[in-house]
Amino acid sequence: MSAPEFLRSAWDFHPSVVAGCLGLLAAYVCLAPARSRARAAAWLGGVLLIALALMSPLDELADRYLFSVHMAKHIILVLAAPALLLIGLPAQPFERLLRYRSAARLERFLDTPVIAWLAGVGAMAFWHVPAVFNAALAYEPLHIVEHLSLLVGGTIYWWPILSPLARSRLHPVPQAAAYLLSSCMGCTAIGVLITFSGKLLYPAYIHPVDAFGILPMIRRQWGISPALDQQIGGLLMWVPGCLVYLTAIMAMFARWYGEEHEVAVEA
Repeated sequence: MSAPEFLRSAWDFHPSVVAGCLGLLAAYVCLAPARSRARAAAWLGGVLLIALALMSPLDELADRYLFSVHMAKHIILVLAAPALLLIGLPAQPFERLLRYRSAARLERFLDTPVIAWLAGVGAMAFWHVPAVFNAALAYEPLHIVEHLSLLVGGTIYWWPILSPLARSRLHPVPQAAAYLLSSCMGCTAIGVLITFSGKLLYPAYIHPVDAFGILPMIRRQWGISPALDQQIGGLLMWVPGCLVYLTAIMAMFARWYGEEHEVAVEA
Protein backbone atom coordinates (compact mmCIF):
# COMPACT_ATOMS: atom_id res chain seq x y z
CA MET A 1 0.00 0.00 0.00
CA SER A 2 1.31 3.44 -0.92
CA ALA A 3 1.29 6.43 1.42
CA PRO A 4 -1.62 8.15 -0.42
CA GLU A 5 -3.65 4.94 -0.32
CA PHE A 6 -2.99 4.59 3.39
CA LEU A 7 -4.02 8.19 4.04
CA ARG A 8 -7.29 7.59 2.20
CA SER A 9 -8.18 4.25 3.75
CA ALA A 10 -6.95 4.41 7.35
CA TRP A 11 -9.73 6.54 8.78
CA ASP A 12 -11.63 4.83 11.60
CA PHE A 13 -14.70 6.67 12.81
CA HIS A 14 -15.05 5.14 16.27
CA PRO A 15 -18.66 5.68 17.44
CA SER A 16 -17.51 6.70 20.93
CA VAL A 17 -15.08 9.32 19.57
CA VAL A 18 -17.64 10.67 17.09
CA ALA A 19 -20.22 10.90 19.90
CA GLY A 20 -17.72 12.60 22.18
CA CYS A 21 -16.74 15.20 19.59
CA LEU A 22 -20.37 15.93 18.71
CA GLY A 23 -21.12 16.19 22.43
CA LEU A 24 -18.36 18.76 22.87
CA LEU A 25 -19.73 20.82 20.00
CA ALA A 26 -23.29 20.62 21.35
CA ALA A 27 -22.10 21.54 24.84
CA TYR A 28 -20.38 24.62 23.49
CA VAL A 29 -23.52 25.77 21.70
CA CYS A 30 -25.40 25.46 25.01
CA LEU A 31 -22.65 27.03 27.14
CA ALA A 32 -21.90 29.98 24.90
CA PRO A 33 -25.01 31.21 23.07
CA ALA A 34 -23.39 34.66 22.70
CA ARG A 35 -19.96 33.33 21.73
CA SER A 36 -17.22 35.33 20.04
CA ARG A 37 -15.76 34.11 16.76
CA ALA A 38 -12.28 33.78 18.24
CA ARG A 39 -13.47 31.65 21.16
CA ALA A 40 -15.65 29.52 18.90
CA ALA A 41 -12.71 28.97 16.53
CA ALA A 42 -10.49 27.89 19.44
CA TRP A 43 -13.09 25.42 20.72
CA LEU A 44 -13.66 24.02 17.23
CA GLY A 45 -9.91 23.70 16.76
CA GLY A 46 -9.63 21.71 19.98
CA VAL A 47 -12.43 19.34 18.92
CA LEU A 48 -10.88 18.88 15.47
CA LEU A 49 -7.51 18.04 17.03
CA ILE A 50 -9.15 15.37 19.18
CA ALA A 51 -10.86 13.92 16.11
CA LEU A 52 -7.58 14.00 14.17
CA ALA A 53 -5.67 12.29 16.97
CA LEU A 54 -8.21 9.50 17.50
CA MET A 55 -9.83 8.82 14.11
CA SER A 56 -7.40 9.78 11.34
CA PRO A 57 -4.51 7.75 9.83
CA LEU A 58 -2.35 9.37 12.52
CA ASP A 59 -4.13 7.14 15.05
CA GLU A 60 -3.40 3.99 13.05
CA LEU A 61 0.25 4.93 12.65
CA ALA A 62 0.47 5.69 16.36
CA ASP A 63 -1.16 2.51 17.61
CA ARG A 64 0.25 0.05 15.08
CA TYR A 65 3.54 1.24 13.61
CA LEU A 66 5.40 4.21 15.10
CA PHE A 67 6.08 5.15 18.70
CA SER A 68 7.07 8.64 17.53
CA VAL A 69 3.60 9.23 16.09
CA HIS A 70 2.10 7.90 19.30
CA MET A 71 4.11 10.50 21.18
CA ALA A 72 2.81 13.21 18.85
CA LYS A 73 -0.73 12.01 19.56
CA HIS A 74 -0.14 12.26 23.30
CA ILE A 75 1.20 15.81 22.92
CA ILE A 76 -1.98 16.73 21.05
CA LEU A 77 -4.20 15.18 23.73
CA VAL A 78 -2.38 16.70 26.72
CA LEU A 79 -1.10 20.06 25.50
CA ALA A 80 -2.75 21.26 22.29
CA ALA A 81 -6.41 20.18 22.39
CA PRO A 82 -7.10 21.03 26.08
CA ALA A 83 -5.44 24.45 25.69
CA LEU A 84 -7.66 25.34 22.72
CA LEU A 85 -10.79 24.10 24.50
CA LEU A 86 -10.04 26.28 27.54
CA ILE A 87 -9.26 29.31 25.38
CA GLY A 88 -12.68 28.85 23.80
CA LEU A 89 -14.60 28.60 27.08
CA PRO A 90 -16.74 31.53 28.24
CA ALA A 91 -16.60 32.55 31.90
CA GLN A 92 -20.32 32.96 32.66
CA PRO A 93 -21.36 29.28 32.89
CA PHE A 94 -18.52 28.55 35.31
CA GLU A 95 -19.33 31.55 37.46
CA ARG A 96 -22.85 30.18 37.83
CA LEU A 97 -21.59 26.65 38.47
CA LEU A 98 -19.17 27.75 41.18
CA ARG A 99 -22.04 29.18 43.22
CA TYR A 100 -22.56 25.59 44.33
CA ARG A 101 -20.32 24.78 47.28
CA SER A 102 -19.28 21.31 46.10
CA ALA A 103 -18.29 22.61 42.66
CA ALA A 104 -16.33 25.49 44.21
CA ARG A 105 -14.44 23.07 46.49
CA LEU A 106 -13.56 20.80 43.59
CA GLU A 107 -12.38 23.75 41.50
CA ARG A 108 -10.18 25.03 44.35
CA PHE A 109 -8.63 21.58 44.77
CA LEU A 110 -7.94 21.04 41.08
CA ASP A 111 -6.69 24.62 40.71
CA THR A 112 -3.92 23.98 43.24
CA PRO A 113 -0.69 24.31 41.21
CA VAL A 114 0.84 21.07 42.52
CA ILE A 115 -2.33 19.07 41.76
CA ALA A 116 -2.72 20.64 38.32
CA TRP A 117 0.97 20.09 37.51
CA LEU A 118 0.81 16.43 38.50
CA ALA A 119 -2.39 15.94 36.49
CA GLY A 120 -0.68 17.05 33.27
CA VAL A 121 3.00 16.19 33.55
CA GLY A 122 2.27 13.21 35.80
CA ALA A 123 -0.14 11.74 33.26
CA MET A 124 2.48 11.99 30.51
CA ALA A 125 5.11 10.38 32.73
CA PHE A 126 2.80 7.59 33.91
CA TRP A 127 1.58 6.54 30.47
CA HIS A 128 5.14 6.37 29.11
CA VAL A 129 6.35 3.93 31.74
CA PRO A 130 7.08 0.98 29.43
CA ALA A 131 4.97 -1.59 31.31
CA VAL A 132 1.97 0.76 31.42
CA PHE A 133 2.38 1.94 27.82
CA ASN A 134 2.67 -1.62 26.50
CA ALA A 135 -0.37 -2.74 28.51
CA ALA A 136 -2.44 0.12 27.08
CA LEU A 137 -1.49 -0.93 23.55
CA ALA A 138 -2.48 -4.52 24.27
CA TYR A 139 -5.84 -3.90 26.01
CA GLU A 140 -8.33 -1.61 24.30
CA PRO A 141 -10.32 -0.65 27.45
CA LEU A 142 -7.08 0.51 29.09
CA HIS A 143 -6.20 2.35 25.89
CA ILE A 144 -9.48 4.28 26.10
CA VAL A 145 -8.77 5.11 29.74
CA GLU A 146 -5.35 6.38 28.65
CA HIS A 147 -6.84 8.77 26.10
CA LEU A 148 -9.47 10.09 28.51
CA SER A 149 -6.97 10.56 31.33
CA LEU A 150 -4.60 12.47 29.05
CA LEU A 151 -7.39 14.82 27.93
CA VAL A 152 -8.68 15.35 31.47
CA GLY A 153 -5.18 15.68 32.91
CA GLY A 154 -4.24 18.18 30.24
CA THR A 155 -7.36 20.24 30.92
CA ILE A 156 -6.63 20.30 34.66
CA TYR A 157 -3.01 21.20 33.92
CA TRP A 158 -3.93 24.22 31.77
CA TRP A 159 -6.68 25.47 34.11
CA PRO A 160 -4.37 27.65 36.30
CA ILE A 161 -3.02 29.25 33.11
CA LEU A 162 -5.98 29.44 30.70
CA SER A 163 -9.02 29.33 32.95
CA PRO A 164 -11.88 31.53 31.72
CA LEU A 165 -12.10 32.77 35.32
CA ALA A 166 -9.46 35.41 36.02
CA ARG A 167 -9.38 34.57 39.74
CA SER A 168 -8.43 30.96 38.95
CA ARG A 169 -5.32 31.89 36.98
CA LEU A 170 -1.89 31.88 38.56
CA HIS A 171 -0.68 35.32 39.62
CA PRO A 172 1.70 37.03 39.41
CA VAL A 173 3.01 36.22 35.93
CA PRO A 174 6.48 35.09 37.14
CA GLN A 175 4.80 32.42 39.28
CA ALA A 176 2.82 31.19 36.27
CA ALA A 177 6.02 31.21 34.22
CA ALA A 178 7.76 29.06 36.86
CA TYR A 179 4.83 26.60 36.69
CA LEU A 180 5.24 26.30 32.92
CA LEU A 181 9.04 26.19 33.01
CA SER A 182 9.04 23.36 35.54
CA SER A 183 6.67 21.47 33.24
CA CYS A 184 9.12 21.97 30.39
CA MET A 185 11.89 20.55 32.56
CA GLY A 186 9.73 17.57 33.51
CA CYS A 187 8.94 16.76 29.87
CA THR A 188 12.60 17.25 28.97
CA ALA A 189 13.57 14.66 31.58
CA ILE A 190 11.07 12.14 30.16
CA GLY A 191 12.23 12.85 26.61
CA VAL A 192 15.91 12.47 27.50
CA LEU A 193 15.30 9.14 29.22
CA ILE A 194 13.46 7.79 26.17
CA THR A 195 15.86 9.24 23.58
CA PHE A 196 19.02 7.94 25.19
CA SER A 197 17.69 4.65 26.50
CA GLY A 198 20.09 1.85 25.71
CA LYS A 199 17.29 -0.54 24.79
CA LEU A 200 13.98 -0.61 22.95
CA LEU A 201 11.33 0.17 25.54
CA TYR A 202 8.15 -0.51 23.58
CA PRO A 203 8.29 -3.99 21.94
CA ALA A 204 5.01 -3.61 20.02
CA TYR A 205 6.85 -1.33 17.58
CA ILE A 206 9.75 -3.71 16.94
CA HIS A 207 7.74 -6.21 14.86
CA PRO A 208 4.30 -4.62 14.43
CA VAL A 209 1.38 -6.46 12.88
CA ASP A 210 1.35 -4.95 9.39
CA ALA A 211 -2.42 -4.68 8.90
CA PHE A 212 -2.09 -2.05 6.14
CA GLY A 213 0.97 -3.44 4.41
CA ILE A 214 3.02 -0.27 4.90
CA LEU A 215 5.82 -1.59 7.12
CA PRO A 216 8.28 -2.03 4.19
CA MET A 217 7.61 1.59 3.22
CA ILE A 218 8.28 2.78 6.77
CA ARG A 219 11.46 0.73 7.20
CA ARG A 220 13.00 0.99 3.71
CA GLN A 221 11.62 4.12 2.03
CA TRP A 222 11.27 6.30 5.11
CA GLY A 223 14.32 4.73 6.79
CA ILE A 224 12.70 4.58 10.24
CA SER A 225 14.03 1.67 12.29
CA PRO A 226 12.58 0.82 15.73
CA ALA A 227 15.60 2.45 17.41
CA LEU A 228 15.31 5.65 15.36
CA ASP A 229 11.56 5.70 15.91
CA GLN A 230 12.04 5.63 19.69
CA GLN A 231 14.67 8.37 19.53
CA ILE A 232 12.36 10.59 17.45
CA GLY A 233 9.57 10.00 19.96
CA GLY A 234 11.81 11.08 22.83
CA LEU A 235 12.91 14.17 20.91
CA LEU A 236 9.27 15.09 20.24
CA MET A 237 8.60 15.07 23.98
CA TRP A 238 11.81 16.97 24.59
CA VAL A 239 11.78 19.72 21.94
CA PRO A 240 8.29 20.45 20.51
CA GLY A 241 6.68 19.63 23.86
CA CYS A 242 8.87 22.20 25.61
CA LEU A 243 8.24 24.73 22.85
CA VAL A 244 4.54 24.69 23.78
CA TYR A 245 5.38 25.67 27.36
CA LEU A 246 7.92 28.29 26.29
CA THR A 247 5.47 29.80 23.81
CA ALA A 248 2.90 30.10 26.60
CA ILE A 249 5.50 31.80 28.82
CA MET A 250 6.40 34.32 26.12
CA ALA A 251 2.72 35.04 25.43
CA MET A 252 2.07 35.69 29.12
CA PHE A 253 5.01 38.06 29.48
CA ALA A 254 4.01 39.88 26.29
CA ARG A 255 0.46 40.36 27.62
CA TRP A 256 1.80 41.41 31.03
CA TYR A 257 4.13 43.96 29.43
CA GLY A 258 1.26 45.32 27.34
CA GLU A 259 -0.97 45.70 30.39
CA GLU A 260 1.78 47.43 32.37
CA HIS A 261 2.49 49.76 29.45
CA GLU A 262 -1.19 50.70 29.20
CA VAL A 263 -1.29 51.49 32.94
CA ALA A 264 1.86 53.63 32.63
CA VAL A 265 0.39 55.55 29.68
CA GLU A 266 -2.88 56.19 31.51
CA ALA A 267 -0.99 57.41 34.57
